[in-house]
Amino acid sequence: MSWWETLPTLGIAIVVFFAPGVALLWTAGVRGPSLAVLAVPVTTTVVASAGIVFGFARIPFNPFSIAALTVVLLALVTAVRFLLRRRGAKHTALELPDPDRGVYPRTAVNKAIVVLAVLVPAVIIAARYMSGFGSPESFSETFDNVYHLNAVRYIADTQSANTLTLGNLTDTSKGLYPAGMHALLALVLMSGGQAITVAVNWGSILYAAVVWPLGSLFLVTRIVGSRPLTLLGAGVLTAGFSSFPYLMVAFGILYPNHAALTMLPAVLALTIEASGIRSGQLKLNGNAIVLLVATVPGLALTHPSAFVALLLFASPAVVGVYLRAVARRYRGEINGRSFLLWTLAVALYAVGSLAVWIVVRPPQSAASWTPFQTNAQALGEILGSAPMGTTVAWIIFLLTIAGLYVIARRIRKHWWSLGMFAIAAVLYLIVSAWPVGSFRFFMTGVWYSDSNRFAAMLPLVTLPVAALGLDWIIARLGPFIAHWASAKHEAGAARKSPLEPLRGLAARLQGPTASSAAAAVVVLAVGVAGQGGTLAMVQERLSTTFETRSDSSLVTTDELALMKQLADIVPASDMIVGNPRTGASMAYAFSGRHVIAPHILGARSDSEKLLMDHWSEAAYNPSVCPVIKEKRAYWALDFADQEMTPRGEPLEGTRDLADDSAPGVELVKEVGKARLFKMTACG
Repeated sequence: MSWWETLPTLGIAIVVFFAPGVALLWTAGVRGPSLAVLAVPVTTTVVASAGIVFGFARIPFNPFSIAALTVVLLALVTAVRFLLRRRGAKHTALELPDPDRGVYPRTAVNKAIVVLAVLVPAVIIAARYMSGFGSPESFSETFDNVYHLNAVRYIADTQSANTLTLGNLTDTSKGLYPAGMHALLALVLMSGGQAITVAVNWGSILYAAVVWPLGSLFLVTRIVGSRPLTLLGAGVLTAGFSSFPYLMVAFGILYPNHAALTMLPAVLALTIEASGIRSGQLKLNGNAIVLLVATVPGLALTHPSAFVALLLFASPAVVGVYLRAVARRYRGEINGRSFLLWTLAVALYAVGSLAVWIVVRPPQSAASWTPFQTNAQALGEILGSAPMGTTVAWIIFLLTIAGLYVIARRIRKHWWSLGMFAIAAVLYLIVSAWPVGSFRFFMTGVWYSDSNRFAAMLPLVTLPVAALGLDWIIARLGPFIAHWASAKHEAGAARKSPLEPLRGLAARLQGPTASSAAAAVVVLAVGVAGQGGTLAMVQERLSTTFETRSDSSLVTTDELALMKQLADIVPASDMIVGNPRTGASMAYAFSGRHVIAPHILGARSDSEKLLMDHWSEAAYNPSVCPVIKEKRAYWALDFADQEMTPRGEPLEGTRDLADDSAPGVELVKEVGKARLFKMTACG
């Protein structure tokens, strides 16, 4: 199946991801780029929250129920705005004006430059993902993908997307797991998506190529400003970091982290807007606060660690606003009651953030990643945007240094943006270079003390710093070129300067339209030039991760071919036994036939343990057949003994199938070394 043939699934994914959010935001009065920027976080809030509510109310989770809920919410928003107008409110629209509105002329060229700022990274990132995936039907040959693909299938099959019960996908092991991303992808599949892998791959591309650049540019406008050429450069830079978005789909695979981090810039920008830190005033932005209420749940229900990161990165802005309140109280500009309210609000934020920081983390035994480098290496990787041992991204490095220079020159204005960068830098330094211990776990345990996850957050805070450097260069380079272009060649010079033709060209491009267009071409060229080096390495890693071979560690070509035939062999009411560590559990994702263990991890019931350890003994072990009949687990997959991740559980239930020593079983289908057996000893 080619990418062109899967365009219908892309169309469905766009509708599922954007339609509810756009409709609700438009009804609430949001206009302009904010509609596109905030649509997916709002949609995710609606869908993920619905999954929880529908679970308790026993309402099926499917495209029709989500559409009906969206209509109800649209009516509710309309009614609220109507009541507010009836009560005399002059402004009921959730407007988020550009902080630099009116500063830069809205010419056709500037509008085109802003469009390119989104379009260029979208094309670059999408092309890299498609090239890395190879085929729209390919999938990540990694540990976590067993759960993620099966979770999407589970939601589509059961029409239940409850975050509180999604964990590990069985009645015995059900527990909390964020369902935001899985629920959206399941809706794509239920709405006519051509295959589970096609839905997941197009969804990943939408998150990385559309949601990430949009949110990142929105964040840049709230920190740096809205100079069109700066936005173009920043947009191109979003496609130039090796550690995000590419790393999250080349490692893990960490689909929920990937999805949540693409939404984080937009929500962080809303938090900055809500605080009023950039305005210089001591006043919260009510519209931004309302929009935070509409987007933060979606972020947290996609992955809670992104919500923790939001609290962390927003803290410098919160501190900055409080220091402003302290200064104004000292000068007598606000009364004691107002100052007390500000103090209580900031204290609540601090205590709440600390509580979340402590609670939202796995046990220390699960944080098994260890440091791998020195402090000096870590600092170099941070500044060079080259985490996890990749090569230096030189263009981003130079712009980051320029941005740090600008911050140093304007420290009173930009110290809080430096604070965001410093927080991410210090955490990466600790996780990648400091020794294992209680302090390291306290600081990094929310993210399993995994350097890859911290590396993925660095671009979020590096981009605004690099954009500050780029904006400073653009602001000074324009007048310099104009002055140089207008300068006369010195009379009596012995010979003409070799740069004279360039001077003449620059002189001809001094009109506002021509100069903007020429500068845009230069910015694009520089940005695209940064696509080599470190990105080539992560591109190769991505391609390797998504390649299914005859010797793949999770699922081989023979095993995949057999699993795709299961729907024609195994009745829909029956269940399949298999060792999840050999990839046999992926049978559920690829065929829709239920498996005993849909995830490598998770608690097992006594009956599940019995089948996974003794299924092949049914002919002579009297305790096995009753359980096989109860669960209709008449089928077993033998994928030999190559395990993705060897662990303590023996899982011997299908081992005897390998040498045909198990009595009372029948070989039904064989593709290479992959075999499907049926139990005949139980009648």
